Amino acid sequence: MPECPNCGERMSHNDETTKLTEYVCARCHRTEIVRKDAYRVTAEGPAAAAAVADDD
Repeated sequence: MPECPNCGERMSHNDETTKLTEYVCARCHRTEIVRKDAYRVTAEGPAAAAAVADDD
């Protein structure tokens, strides 16, 4: 767990998704979001969906 840059307290794991992890400090309530370098893409983006719709 990372240390809070605000007060130096150890941060708690608050939430995690495929793209990021969120930590929160119990003392000063600062939130830090850490983006993941690699993640699994589970859906196509809007540009790909639009291209498919144009082909129809």
